[in-house]
Amino acid sequence: MESMEEIELHVISPCDYLSSSPIEFYESGIYYHFYVNEVYSLRNKFLRKLGWKEDYEYKTNRKYISDIVNSISPDIVHVIGADCIFYSLSTLDIPRTVPIIVQLQTLLNDPEFEKNYLIPHDIYMLRSKGELEVLKRANYIGTGVKYFYNIIHNSLVHDAVILNINLPLTEPVNEEESEKPFDFVYFAKDIEKSVDYAIEAFALAAKQKPGITLDIVGDYSPEYKEILDRRINDLGLTENVRFEGKLPTHDDVLKQIRLSRFAVLPMKIDLVTGTIREAMANGIPVVTTITPASPNLNVKRESVLLSKKGDFQAMADNMLRLLTDKDLAERIKENAMNTARERESNRQIISQWLIAYKVCIDNFRNGTPIPDDLLNK
Repeated sequence: MESMEEIELHVISPCDYLSSSPIEFYESGIYYHFYVNEVYSLRNKFLRKLGWKEDYEYKTNRKYISDIVNSISPDIVHVIGADCIFYSLSTLDIPRTVPIIVQLQTLLNDPEFEKNYLIPHDIYMLRSKGELEVLKRANYIGTGVKYFYNIIHNSLVHDAVILNINLPLTEPVNEEESEKPFDFVYFAKDIEKSVDYAIEAFALAAKQKPGITLDIVGDYSPEYKEILDRRINDLGLTENVRFEGKLPTHDDVLKQIRLSRFAVLPMKIDLVTGTIREAMANGIPVVTTITPASPNLNVKRESVLLSKKGDFQAMADNMLRLLTDKDLAERIKENAMNTARERESNRQIISQWLIAYKVCIDNFRNGTPIPDDLLNK
């Protein structure tokens, strides 16, 4: 939005490891307001060691956000991620004179969510309850995903106004060649998401192709790493699997994944992950799982190899196909990059956001109908 003069944008965001909080500045036409998420404050870290449990109300975060919003007096607020209740709950504190769009990243209230993530039931209930409160407070919900639309209208907020707008997650296609010391890569911001599926499928593939390698990129807790290490040791794969941990920047992640020939990126609850899009745009053939949205990647051409969730043998078979069939691997690579090229650019998506902002403000203030082409129906 830096080049879009018709909007004054204020970004309010948690940013961990700040030397002081908050930090606010103006750069290239954008106002930034960064604060330390109270979850990671020194005080709360100390209290957790003493047995204190989070209350999941996030009053400190909410107070900072609501004070900033009130000082700005914005025409509209766009909240990115209803599921991130450590900041999205601040929508409950924003005056009802200000229209709010809540943008979905995922949906905790998806009936399939809890069974596909390692999350304590009591914590899931608290987080999903908070997400639902946020969705009910929203004047408009943003998502182009029909699957989410159906859940919201049928089970959560029957009269929700759902906008057909998406997140600007389009990766530029990178055709540069690079060395490939690894066979497969699994990567995620937090590998706990579905690395267990990737390891189980990799183990079955390694029985047929001993010596193949898996590079794992992303953050993890020490406790979860111990669980993975035990499983990898039991499978006899200690020499085959490498953990890179959390890398400093997104560019570092992209450089690292390009050191692998293929990507194994199973999904449990996500519809299509950003990591799949990133791998495709970087010419890395992807093995993944069937979700309500992932088959759409193959509508025009086969761009990823799909198998049912939890069918590790089928996933391993797809990994072996890439390893043994050079023509297939090359075709999937080219198809994936072509599919990536056809996605809407981030500029096009943000331009659609601007249209949505103006339409929603007019609808909120004057009751002007929202055009059908902007609605998810």
